[in-house]
Amino acid sequence: MAQWVGLIPAAGRGVRAHPYTERLPKCLLEVDGVPLLQRNLELMRDALGIEEVVIVVGHEGDRIREFVGDGSAFGLVVRCIENDRLDRDLAWSLHLGFREIDAPALVLLSDEFYLDCDHRRLRDAPLAEAFLTCGLVESDSQGQVRKNYSVVLDGDRVRRLVEKPREVHDRWMGVGSYLVSLEAMRALSADFDGGRGPADWTTWINQQAEAQRDVRACRLGGHYVNVNDREALNHANHIARSQGFEQRSVSVIYLVEHAAANVLDSIRSFASAPGVHELLIAAREPSPVWDAAQRIPKARLFLHPDGFVPMGRLLKDALDAATGDVLVTTWSDDTFSPRDLAKLLVYLQDADLVVGTRTTRQMVEQGSNMRGSVRAAHIALAKLMELLWWGFDARFSDVCCVYRAVWRSTWTSIRDRLHSDDVEIFPEMVIEVLRARRRVIEIPVNYFNRDPEAPGVRSEHQKPGTFFRILALMLRKRLRSAGTAPALRPVEPAAQSRLAAGPR
Repeated sequence: MAQWVGLIPAAGRGVRAHPYTERLPKCLLEVDGVPLLQRNLELMRDALGIEEVVIVVGHEGDRIREFVGDGSAFGLVVRCIENDRLDRDLAWSLHLGFREIDAPALVLLSDEFYLDCDHRRLRDAPLAEAFLTCGLVESDSQGQVRKNYSVVLDGDRVRRLVEKPREVHDRWMGVGSYLVSLEAMRALSADFDGGRGPADWTTWINQQAEAQRDVRACRLGGHYVNVNDREALNHANHIARSQGFEQRSVSVIYLVEHAAANVLDSIRSFASAPGVHELLIAAREPSPVWDAAQRIPKARLFLHPDGFVPMGRLLKDALDAATGDVLVTTWSDDTFSPRDLAKLLVYLQDADLVVGTRTTRQMVEQGSNMRGSVRAAHIALAKLMELLWWGFDARFSDVCCVYRAVWRSTWTSIRDRLHSDDVEIFPEMVIEVLRARRRVIEIPVNYFNRDPEAPGVRSEHQKPGTFFRILALMLRKRLRSAGTAPALRPVEPAAQSRLAAGPR
């Protein structure tokens, strides 16, 4: 069998995924912390032994070139070529790519997500020797089939392709995985050289099948999502994160405002909550309490080496020190309940950051401080963030809540863009996750006044000065950096090996 060359067309503008793709090509959107383009490069390398890949770039092509470099970060040789005619169909990008290749090509569309799909089957005869082979996956949604294409089969021979079919007769749908022979590549180029070329790629393949060319279908199985809009991106993240979620490790970062003996009961409660692998006590001052705390199963002390640093700095350094795949933050005033931890984790399978809200009246204990002017101030800040980031699906009522859960991969991607050293870091985290083209979900959490002798929850941070600092932060972030896209880099080698092996 001849050595194949990979071809990834990645020139499209990704209009349906706006504003995520305003300054970022769709292939660099991330699923479970890994860009789609990286996933497909590694699929080519690991499943099919491909060593050389050609990428056809167009919209934001420099971002793709910067990300892939020469391919050495992925163990590949990668070349990028330019499509300067973005008004033309996918077939034109493929034609441009085929002109650079002198071996059979494995084509993967850049904006598709695969999980547990057996692309190794493309090596099997007679698929590997066919004129052209199309990948198929089984779908449980007729709507999904209608967005792709269906095939009429005779065994594994394709007799007809139907782009975006109105009527769906079975659950197998065509996907953007193709094995294209040199003969097929030359036939497509001949059609372009002889005139305008085919109307679209699927129509051209259908014409070859109806002309009795040897067009085959390969049932790949597994999970597949065509990531053509934000909802599809959310669906892909859900699939990737739900599979093996129970094997993901969870660290709870217990932020200590001031050391006190009464924190021990709260630490025990969080450490014993289902699914918790580590309870990291993030403190700024030594205390005899920590000797007892570290004897609690799963508890570990992180005493900041610089002493009584601002809360934002303590948060950043403690999150860096935690070991979990999932990072949960909570506060030492005993106002939050470990019972809500399970809710945060469930919703995190559909999001990159889950933030609690204390403004839901039914969840707030009578006598807490999340009422009156304090509640109004939190809602006002949340609604302003909605307005400023309206196009990013931002729907909030409390962006300052400490009780939240975030993926480590998400935290790593925003870490260097967080500049606040005090409690403003909590709304800043929400802003940076939105700016990183990731999903934030808000859910109601219980909020208690644990001190029966106090008229409300004491907090030295809920002051007018804090409100105006957060307000200034939000306006500054939006006005000075509107529309900028996050810097991207390949997942580190250790994480690549975990990706290949599946979720831990």
